[in-house]
Amino acid sequence: MYVNAPDWYFLDGTNKIAIGYREVNFSLPREDQKILNRQNIYDGLWEKTPSMSWGFVPLTKYQGGDSSAVLEPLSEHLKDYRQLMMQYYGAGVQACYRGPRLYDTDTTKEVVQNTIKWYKKYRDILNSDIIHLRRADGRDWDGIMHVNPQLKTKALVMLYNPLKQKITRTIQLPLYYTGLTSTALIREQEGVAKNFKLSRDYKIELNFSIEPESYTWFVIE
Repeated sequence: MYVNAPDWYFLDGTNKIAIGYREVNFSLPREDQKILNRQNIYDGLWEKTPSMSWGFVPLTKYQGGDSSAVLEPLSEHLKDYRQLMMQYYGAGVQACYRGPRLYDTDTTKEVVQNTIKWYKKYRDILNSDIIHLRRADGRDWDGIMHVNPQLKTKALVMLYNPLKQKITRTIQLPLYYTGLTSTALIREQEGVAKNFKLSRDYKIELNFSIEPESYTWFVIE
């Protein structure tokens, strides 16, 4: 049982507080909401772990905005719905979904089920501490990385592309807090793992490509 409370009352039995967001922003178009949600996740997890927070996903009209701001009918906005779920589950944050239903068609139901299955598969690492990689600004890639040296899965990286064209980037991943010291096995999503050698400062260079307005993830062992 998790209690959603408005403030830091952890010593009085509370265990979840808002990650931090402005409700009026949920009146903006969905593409803006996705970026703002990632900013909220990035900013809200400096001083608390993912499971200590909740986020917000309004499925119907909330306060204001037009049809570009809402997810209903869910089956007509499946890509945005899936990504909003992945952004929160991928951060280890359980969002509050405000609406009359979680799915409206069999296809939507399958997307919801597959996302939850994905979260359950990686639950331990997704509930682990976060390394902040790059804050979302809508101008280039952004992302976070979960780390836990006590698990078989040492890290899980979530990366996003907000642009309307495919991007290919090379970034440095700081793996010091994974507990790895010399090599790392890294795979993109459920693909084949590749071996990487860590530099003397416990970093590796990661090349990745992401389709327009989409995301990917990497598993590190």
